[in-house]
Amino acid sequence: MLLTISFTLWLLRNVIFFCTIDLSYLETFFGTMTGPQHVCMLFLTSKEDSQRFDSIFTNRISFSKSIHGDVKEWVCNNIQRWTSEKPPWFVMESIPDEFLPDDVFEAEGGNNRRRSNGVSVRELIGIDGGLKVYPEE
Repeated sequence: MLLTISFTLWLLRNVIFFCTIDLSYLETFFGTMTGPQHVCMLFLTSKEDSQRFDSIFTNRISFSKSIHGDVKEWVCNNIQRWTSEKPPWFVMESIPDEFLPDDVFEAEGGNNRRRSNGVSVRELIGIDGGLKVYPEE
């Protein structure tokens, strides 16, 4: 008896839930698309650079591994325009080194280039990295 009541309540709550949600999101409950597939689809189907940039560089970079060649080409074709126009969504530090053309990579500091996700503990607590250790004489 308890099992039947529990099942009925569960079924009733699910029906109420699906009747009250925005039905345009119904497909998100039953899709088989994975996170990496979704990231790649967003990049490939987006028409605006801001959407493409957001889909690739604000998600885990390994999600877009299958289209890295396309992403590198897209960055190479557009980076000069982005650096001159400076749109609000463009953050140079968000772009991994391997996606930058060689001339831009070198202009940004090469191997010493700062990345937005490379914050050290010293920077977080306010030590500017000026800590030096001198050898004893």
